Amino acid sequence: MNVTHEKFQLAGCSWTIHMVLFLSLVLHGCAVQSPAPPPSPGPQSIPRPGSEESAPYSPKLGSAASLYSQAKASLAQGRYHQAELELERALRIEPRNGDYWHTMAKVKYQQNLYNQTVQFCLKSKSLAGKNSQLIRLNDALIAESRQQQSN
Repeated sequence: MNVTHEKFQLAGCSWTIHMVLFLSLVLHGCAVQSPAPPPSPGPQSIPRPGSEESAPYSPKLGSAASLYSQAKASLAQGRYHQAELELERALRIEPRNGDYWHTMAKVKYQQNLYNQTVQFCLKSKSLAGKNSQLIRLNDALIAESRQQQSN
């Protein structure tokens, strides 16, 4: 047995030490690190109960925010066709943004297209969720449009 043991002895170390080192390297290489947990939302992104009721109306802007801003500027300048084009592009990017649909309804109202105004307001309301202020704005624009239709 002494002969076998001396046969596996390398550089003054026993074979068991080499085997332990080898296995630890293999196991370390096979270890899979779990991915880092997603970053927790900051204190400003956590919705507070009732905040939509008390806060002034502020549209939720997403990835099409620059197009939406351009459309709002065009609408304010009376360039309704340009605002419509910009909003169409924004809605292709974010079709579930109720604020964009409401602004499109405002464009249609300015173009005296009251049936379309009502339809866009209804779409906006369907996406408004619990945003009671957006719902009220849509209801008011629907009422104005229906009044204009009856005149």
